[in-house]
Amino acid sequence: MKIVHTFWIDEGKDPLKDSFGWCSAPYHLMSWALSCLQLHQFYEDLELITDRKGKELLIDQLKLPYKKVRVELDDLDLVQIPGLWVMKKIYSYTLHEQPFLNVDGDVYVYNPFPDELHSAPLIAQNIEQDFDYYKELVGLVGDSFPLVPKPIKDQIDKGKEIQASNAGIFGGKNHAFFKDYFQVVEQFIAGNQEQIKSLSPSQLVNFNAVVEQYIFCCLSTDQGIKVNYLLDTVYDPSFFESFANFHHLPNNIAFMHALGDYKKNGWVCDQLAHRLRLDYPEYFARVMGLFENNGIASFEKTVPDASAGLPITIQRFTSNYLSKPETEQFYRTDQILSGICEKEGISLDRDKFTISELKEDLDRKLTDALMLRVLDDVYEFELEKLRLIELLQQSSSDLEDGFPAIQSANEVLKNKCWQEMAELKLAPNCKSIRSEWDWSQNSVLFTRIKINPIANNLLLPPHYYLTILLWDRHHQEVIECLLGPIGSYLLSILKEEDFTQMSELVGKVATFFELIDEKRILEMMDEEIRFLAYSGVIHLRGIRNT
Repeated sequence: MKIVHTFWIDEGKDPLKDSFGWCSAPYHLMSWALSCLQLHQFYEDLELITDRKGKELLIDQLKLPYKKVRVELDDLDLVQIPGLWVMKKIYSYTLHEQPFLNVDGDVYVYNPFPDELHSAPLIAQNIEQDFDYYKELVGLVGDSFPLVPKPIKDQIDKGKEIQASNAGIFGGKNHAFFKDYFQVVEQFIAGNQEQIKSLSPSQLVNFNAVVEQYIFCCLSTDQGIKVNYLLDTVYDPSFFESFANFHHLPNNIAFMHALGDYKKNGWVCDQLAHRLRLDYPEYFARVMGLFENNGIASFEKTVPDASAGLPITIQRFTSNYLSKPETEQFYRTDQILSGICEKEGISLDRDKFTISELKEDLDRKLTDALMLRVLDDVYEFELEKLRLIELLQQSSSDLEDGFPAIQSANEVLKNKCWQEMAELKLAPNCKSIRSEWDWSQNSVLFTRIKINPIANNLLLPPHYYLTILLWDRHHQEVIECLLGPIGSYLLSILKEEDFTQMSELVGKVATFFELIDEKRILEMMDEEIRFLAYSGVIHLRGIRNT
């Protein structure tokens, strides 16, 4: 079975300026490079279906090692609806006269695909079930689209869970199926153009998934053709498993897919760049060279919701943050003040006094010791964040040039028995805040924005929390990352000055968490240390003889 990449550049798009959903343009090209190079590790007969501009970019300039290149995606007579980019991809599936597996350019494989997958009539990544955007858009199709092909209508009429087949990988031995599939899609799009054009931009983005993934699932079900899935889990809207666990590399992961919002995630983009630079430095240099040779800032930020002025420095961010009004810097304290006053029936003159003055006034009026403790805790948290942001200016060079530490961690983690020969210490730029309640808010390291109602802390008992601050240059923000118990304890016992051997740390952690099995302790430490090392929070190296 041949392995295929499908790549094209839409009219009006510039791959050196447009981000294609990533934080900025370089990561789009890095992703294609890493995806291709990892596939090439296991499959020599790698095929690229592309257009003229795509060939010039991936083959002539980046010199990616595709064995066969087919320029097939220019001047196509397809139903043209701006934003419905998936039509070219689905058309490309019809070009195969033999078993194939199309792999997306944001998929990275670190093991070959299982043999049993290759023998399947149809192949996809996994089942997606009852995602909200499928419910919304399939509902619109059923209610207002004038032409709904029978395979789709039958599934809507059944009223069961809405299932779709994730197209991170798509293909199979039944290559003829994809010609029927394309005809159904083309008929569906042609007969509903006005309805599709009336979708909002955000709806249209998700409608691409409906067209490709939902219709594939409907048609394969209608024809009774078995689909073999790489991942046998049915994912629903509540799933929290990460598809972009770069910190599990270089050994502990077989498959990653930076789908959807992962592309907009600053941590994921940085880890992608680190991985390409670590494993394929020549290709990393080629990607960066394209931007430098064309006089384009390599990491020009294109995240839509970030503020203007590109690129921003840590110094400028710090200056902007410190000049914010007190109600923004201490917004959590402000909410707790309001919550306490509402609960206790206390009136405060908010227009005449500062947050600290209001807090002092409430300290005198309030008799509930636990509420006062919560109030002190949130105020100290935000005061410490201010202090640490001031310190960011002094450590900006360390934050912007952390690659040597990433290299060192990667060398250690190549060894499957790394825990027996490693030592670690706190990085000098580690910024952490201890608190008795969880005040972290913008923890967006993966895809999830944490929903943590601040006032709820008034109802909770005290505990131990450790929040680390990480600089996200792509979104011009400091991320507040709440560590788990193991990570919190590790950071509490590590020092900046001296390396501590892993064996010593394991003993301390096992003693502290005496009710947890030591094997499980090692697994949790492995997870936390990988993440912290690749995030630049700790330095990891092999034990050095003295």
